[in-house]
Amino acid sequence: MIDPEVEALLAMLNSQSGDEPVSLAQLGVEGARASLASISELDRATRPEVDRVEDRSMTVDGREVGLRIYWPLEASACSGITVFFHGGGFALGSIETHDALARSLARQSASVVVSVEYALSPEHKFPRAVEECYQALLYAAEHRDELLGRSGGRIAVAGDSAGGNLAAVTSVLARDRKGPDLALQALLYPVVDGRNDYPSALENAEGYFLTLADMVWFGELYLNDPSEIEDPRFSVISTPDLGGLAPAVVVVAGYDPLRDQGVAYADRLAAAGTPVELWRYDSMIHGFASMELFLSAGREVVTRVSAALRQSFGG
Repeated sequence: MIDPEVEALLAMLNSQSGDEPVSLAQLGVEGARASLASISELDRATRPEVDRVEDRSMTVDGREVGLRIYWPLEASACSGITVFFHGGGFALGSIETHDALARSLARQSASVVVSVEYALSPEHKFPRAVEECYQALLYAAEHRDELLGRSGGRIAVAGDSAGGNLAAVTSVLARDRKGPDLALQALLYPVVDGRNDYPSALENAEGYFLTLADMVWFGELYLNDPSEIEDPRFSVISTPDLGGLAPAVVVVAGYDPLRDQGVAYADRLAAAGTPVELWRYDSMIHGFASMELFLSAGREVVTRVSAALRQSFGG
């Protein structure tokens, strides 16, 4: 059964569009970006306090990639570094829309969070975002002593939705390209299979914030050609070998078109011998971790993910 808090939130969001749900695909790229940005502004006044925030950048193949770095309140005793990739279907979202979530992760995990402003589609097609995210991971590794204020310290990756995809793919690249070693990959309702042919895609196709039509649209914006759906750097579940990866936490929501592909990915990781925990929130919708202001389960899962990060760093 869907959570009453979710029902109230969906009613509020629907009322802003005249009581008729409007999919992101119907809004178009700019309209959908503006809609996500406006939703993210609702909790501006209640965003968690951290020690400090610094905007930096790095250059990848001639493009300046923004990095927003958050130090937790216990900045002198940071547990590790979390490289965070925001969600938004590879076309929406930013370090601004996910500022609250990044702050919560930094504060509760006591880690330095590096939030990445990777290139968005359709202006920048696949696999541009993948390569920028991997380069951001390398940046964190190269600057780890400076970021942590001490030598050593472990690194993890985390992301929600499309960001979960990028975190999962980056974990595979870190293995295949011989580093950096990762302590954890925290994947919140990740996109792991572009084929969208799972039962939950039909069960939750409409009415629960993210729609199946949105997912198809995002894939069309992101990929250069439909044949790229099979590429493991997009459909990471089709990676031939998922062994030897960083331990994973996979979070799925019951009323999410992506639910079953997340479960399938956790099963494949486990079958390959990669340590994995599957956390099911059966009464939640896609994106609930970013809705902490409205959903108690959103607050709970951020706390649990933060604890898993802290533990993976040895804290």
